[in-house]
Amino acid sequence: MWRRSTTESGIGDDSGVREKLTRSAVAGVVAALAALALAQSASAIENCPKMPSVRTIDTQTGKLESIAFDSKGRLFYTALDQGLLLMIPRAGAEPRVVLDGIDGPGGIVMRKDGDVLVGFGNTAAQAADGLLDPEAGLIRVDPDTGKSKVFVEGLQMANGVTRGPGGTIFASTDFATGVDRIQHGEVQLEWATLDSPNGMIVDKGKKHLFVNETFAAVPTIQRMSLDDPPGKPWFTAPEAPAAFLDGLTRSPDGTLYAAANGAGDVWRVSGPDDGCVLMDGAQIGPSALAFGRGKGRFPKHSLFVTTFQGNLLELPHAR
Repeated sequence: MWRRSTTESGIGDDSGVREKLTRSAVAGVVAALAALALAQSASAIENCPKMPSVRTIDTQTGKLESIAFDSKGRLFYTALDQGLLLMIPRAGAEPRVVLDGIDGPGGIVMRKDGDVLVGFGNTAAQAADGLLDPEAGLIRVDPDTGKSKVFVEGLQMANGVTRGPGGTIFASTDFATGVDRIQHGEVQLEWATLDSPNGMIVDKGKKHLFVNETFAAVPTIQRMSLDDPPGKPWFTAPEAPAAFLDGLTRSPDGTLYAAANGAGDVWRVSGPDDGCVLMDGAQIGPSALAFGRGKGRFPKHSLFVTTFQGNLLELPHAR
C-alpha cells in the first residue's frame, strides 16, 4: 500500500527537465554516499564534558529512519528498507508492527487525538522530480487498530516532518531545496527554500523553525521565522564538512540535539557558538532522535536515537 502512482502532475510533460532533475538527484546521492564512506574518520566538534553510555534497545534489519513518542509515552519508529511503522508500548516490551507496506517511510508526528502521521515517498526517486511530480505525503494511522488512510499528499518527499503552532505541519526534502508547509489540509510547496533541508523542530517560543541542512558544504542548522522565511545560519561546524546533519529535536529548555549521520555522532547545541559531541562515532548513521516522555518508563532525560545501522539506542541522562 501507499505505492507511488503514475498520475499526471498537471505541470506538463517536460521530459528533458525531468531527466535533468533525475540525473542531478542520483548524482547527489552517489556523491553523498561516497562522502559518507569517508566521513567516519572526519573530526567533528569537541566532545561534551559528560558523555552518556549507549544502550541498544532494539535491532532491525535495514535502516531506521525516524522516531517519536506519543502522549502515552509509547515509542514509534520507522524501518525505511522494510516499509514499517513500529511501536514499543513500554520499556522492555517487544516492538510490534503498526503499519507495513509504506513506500519510503519518512518523518513521524503525533496528532492531539492520538493518531500518528507518518511520511511516505521518502525516497531518492521521489526527490528526483519532487516539484514536477510531488507524490509524497502523510498517512494517518490509528496506533491501536492499525487502520490508516492518506492524510495529505502532494509533498516533495516528507523526509523530516514536524509540527508547528495551530496544527501546521512542515515537511522537508533533503535531496533538494524545499520545506513544504501543510495548513488546514492544503500543501504549500517550497514554503521556504534552503540547501538540503532535513530534520526540523519549532523553538519553544513557537516563533522560529530550526532546520538541519544535510549536504551543505559546511554543516549548518538554519533558523527561520515562521512568518517570514527563509532564515539564516544559526549554528555551523566548519571542521566537520561531512557530518551530514539528519534528525533534529530539542529539550524543554530549548537546547538542540542533532543526528550527524556521516560522522556517526549526536551533537548537543546550546547556542550559535556552543556545540559539542554527545555520542561520538559509536554507531553508523544516526538518523533521528527524540526524548522519552517519562510514561511507560522511557525516561524524560534519556535521548532515544535511530540509526541507519538498524539500531534503536538510548542515551541515558542526555540532558
